[in-house]
Amino acid sequence: MTKKLGVIGWPISHSFSPKLHNFISKELGYDYVYEAIAVKPEELGMQVNNLKNTGICGFNVTAPHKIEIMKYIDAVSDTAKTFGSVNTVVNRCGKLIGYNTDAEGFYRSLRYYGITPESDDILVYGAGGVARPAVMYLAKKGARSITVINRTKERAQSLRSVIKDDCGYDINTEMRLTHYDLVVNCTSLGMGKNIGLSPVSEMPFADAGTVAVDMIYNPEQTAFLKIAESKGARIINGKAMLIFQGILAYELFTGAKVPDAMTDRIFKEVFG
Repeated sequence: MTKKLGVIGWPISHSFSPKLHNFISKELGYDYVYEAIAVKPEELGMQVNNLKNTGICGFNVTAPHKIEIMKYIDAVSDTAKTFGSVNTVVNRCGKLIGYNTDAEGFYRSLRYYGITPESDDILVYGAGGVARPAVMYLAKKGARSITVINRTKERAQSLRSVIKDDCGYDINTEMRLTHYDLVVNCTSLGMGKNIGLSPVSEMPFADAGTVAVDMIYNPEQTAFLKIAESKGARIINGKAMLIFQGILAYELFTGAKVPDAMTDRIFKEVFG
């Protein structure tokens, strides 16, 4: 029998995850079907219970559910607890177990493009469910400096405290440098109802030595990336992160090992 996988979020019609996972299943010869499932925030608990009862093998979790999902599943991995969010849920013998593949997926995407964040001064916009695992992972890798700017400063300061307690790394919550090597948008500004918006209107700290990364992959070039490009910065959207976190999730769902050599073909098949 065909086994079921999926992704839940609100909205979800923009997601490329079904194309990504179904392509991997086809290439590996696995009988899985993966679909996008629209779940309103107020219906999250009910829908998670419904998915569990249908025997779904696993599902990914995207905005705005990555934090709230932890209330409705049976267990959360230690790593996901540390990162404070879940983007992958696996059904293990009737128990829903939450994992986080965002952090390592983000790091792999940087390395895919030849970026070594360990030696960088990094500026991150956002302190929510997407930003926290990325920032914590970069801190654990020993980035030269990390600055987190958030609309609500208290949230950035809360993230600072969590990271300090977890690994002793002290991030900044105010910009102190005139140049940043790596600038990352971890907010939703630029997609969906926020398309055309950016967390920043200018980048005096960016130049040809800066790499600007947007976690958003649809649209392909956000307002954030356009501003960075106007300053001469190298720009990268969220395609690679989607692919690498998806590969890690697929391996958790199925127990399969996705060959490294498949990565470039996935890029071509998923994004054309």
